[in-house]
Amino acid sequence: MLAQRLEHSFPIVPTGACHPDLDKLVRDERPLGFGQHARGETVLTDHNHRVEGMGAGAQRAAFGSSQHGGIVLKRGKSNRAWIAAHLSDPYVRRAQAQGYRSRAAFKLLEIAQQDRLLAPGMLVVDLGAAPGSWSQVVAERVGPKGSVVAVDPLDMEPLAGVELIRGDLREPEVFARVSEALRGRKADLVLSDMAPNLSGIASTDQARSRELCERALEFAARALKPGGAFLVKTFQGAGYPEFLQAMRRTFTAVLSRKPGASRGRSAEMYLLGKGLKV
Repeated sequence: MLAQRLEHSFPIVPTGACHPDLDKLVRDERPLGFGQHARGETVLTDHNHRVEGMGAGAQRAAFGSSQHGGIVLKRGKSNRAWIAAHLSDPYVRRAQAQGYRSRAAFKLLEIAQQDRLLAPGMLVVDLGAAPGSWSQVVAERVGPKGSVVAVDPLDMEPLAGVELIRGDLREPEVFARVSEALRGRKADLVLSDMAPNLSGIASTDQARSRELCERALEFAARALKPGGAFLVKTFQGAGYPEFLQAMRRTFTAVLSRKPGASRGRSAEMYLLGKGLKV
């Protein structure tokens, strides 16, 4: 019985909203449960309710149909199609081949190359860092003379040359801990790939996303050196025009970016603020 195999192979967790950024899929197989994505369909999630892994065993489980612990695991065409599309995604394959923790690395690589964001010796803060692919890219580019501070409320495997701070930036004590990690220095670049857990209620999700963007902008305005840069993921919709105006008040130039690695069906886009105003 699939349910019996799941009981021994994968700990089942309560159904919950998963992280909306499905591009942050990591390479390794890890303990999985079942949750729901934005459309309410069953998907595999890790213990943090976040779609994070898809090993061979998990793929087999995803195609089954059973009920365990009050959670119904449905055999659905949409699940099969999503998994097949993910496994054949060229950016997923490149991430595996090049040792990056997720395909999201190529979003930053493209933007960084286009806008010359990263250079040896820079001090960079990576907000919403888990599972760590952006921090990997940054650590490679800034080198041993540079510094990387990574922040996320989720667990993240250590990375050489990266200082990890676990916590939610919206909490004042976490905000203070990140500031302390800078040791009195000002950052050259602040990155924010943060996104909220989905509730399935559009107005609620938009408000949560906007709050994260605003919090990241507030931090960047304090943490950056004059002329510094800020790259933030945002979603078009309610509150976007107001946030764009806030970016323009803070930076001398604001550019929009939609890297090739960003899935075409995704509403996400990136705003790049250059030249922090004094």
